[in-house]
Amino acid sequence: MSQVAYVSNIQKFCVHDGPGIRTVVFFMGCPLRCKWCQNPENFIKKQVLMTDSSKCINCKACYKVCKNTFNKVNSDGNINIYVDRINCKGCGKCAEVCLTGARTLCGKKMNVEEVYSEVMKDESFFKESGGGITLSGGEATLYHGFANELFGEIKKKGISTAVETCGYCSRKAIKEIALNTDVFLYDIKLITANRHKKWTGVDNRIILENFEYLLSINKNIIVRIPLIPNVNDGDEFLNIIEFLKCYNKINNIHILPFHQIGSSKYKLLEKHYDMEDVDECSWETAELCKKLMQEQGFKVNIGGWDY
Repeated sequence: MSQVAYVSNIQKFCVHDGPGIRTVVFFMGCPLRCKWCQNPENFIKKQVLMTDSSKCINCKACYKVCKNTFNKVNSDGNINIYVDRINCKGCGKCAEVCLTGARTLCGKKMNVEEVYSEVMKDESFFKESGGGITLSGGEATLYHGFANELFGEIKKKGISTAVETCGYCSRKAIKEIALNTDVFLYDIKLITANRHKKWTGVDNRIILENFEYLLSINKNIIVRIPLIPNVNDGDEFLNIIEFLKCYNKINNIHILPFHQIGSSKYKLLEKHYDMEDVDECSWETAELCKKLMQEQGFKVNIGGWDY
């Protein structure tokens, strides 16, 4: 085992990211920039500094270890933390000396042995519940070699493996990660190419081609549809249904209603959040979309697995 990856979080006892009780490994780095993304800390493939100005006491300890950060005291006495994001290397030195947690470093460089050791602490829960390990992100296929090596070891224990993916990767990557993956939780966000590029930053041709490839090699795919108000909950949702009807190997669909749970992360990263004023997807809309898919013979779940 020798591969390394940037991991932002290893979350345990998850019940919506595959069958049974699961541990989810969140990788850092993603080729998409979905405007509704709830994990913006995982956009780039390196450690990221997150700041909370409300916790800063302006002790200036960070000034002594880094020239890329400074504070501004407003006329009302409130403090704003500023970071030179272009030159910030994510070294974490300012976070190490921060007395109040106003600066924290997200992400850790880990090798396969370290991740394996951590996730297998819950082996007994996996075996009792039929659960296992799910790789997410960010985008797990960016670490296809790491994922294949990790899953190879996990499969020796008879543990279930799953990958959450946007599908935007090379054919080489999808082939390698598929070798030891039992279930793919595959995002289908939009079908219309120009709308897909508008809302995610990339064209969807590669995504749909990789989707068809996985079907051609008989991989188990659960389609996940993030349901975003005024983006894909109208005519575009009907386009998704028409697309999926072409594939008789697809049965299970998970509808993921848009929420604002991760919106605060944008402030911690000093990023603008385009969806800040968008209402969360209503349960009524989600139920209507569920009914439309059920009428076409699909098995539909709102929110993912519920153990």
